[in-house]
Amino acid sequence: MKICRNELLLLGGMYQLAAFIIALFNTQLSYAMGGVLYVLFWVAVLALSLSFISSWGFVHRMNENFPRLSVFLASIGWIPYFSVIYALVSLVVDYFVTGSDSMTVFLNNYMPVYDVYMAAIVLSLLYAAYKVFYKKEDLVMSCYNYAHPVR
Repeated sequence: MKICRNELLLLGGMYQLAAFIIALFNTQLSYAMGGVLYVLFWVAVLALSLSFISSWGFVHRMNENFPRLSVFLASIGWIPYFSVIYALVSLVVDYFVTGSDSMTVFLNNYMPVYDVYMAAIVLSLLYAAYKVFYKKEDLVMSCYNYAHPVR
């Protein structure tokens, strides 16, 4: 079983972009679509991680057809994974710190983390721009050798 970090990041970036677009709308339908998208994202991560499907078509096609966009999407692909880890850490902190101190601890930890979070997003996008426009290295976001069908 081989987990491909680049494809997981690309999948995370695709999810993040779709979730951002859905979050722009403030309706019950958009909330439901966001929830369904979140569940589908984690099912796709699980399937990709466990290699249920040998060739993930939409991730591979996205990288093959739009290699520069794939680099930018992969650069923000860490956000959904970080959000889950941060939520779990906050849950553990809230478990150990209860009572009136709980809100104080949360606010004191949230603001610096938010600043670092936003700086990390900007730095990720700047690195992607450097990688695409200046370094111009191989932009393949896959670590699998896909066989191209003969037509």
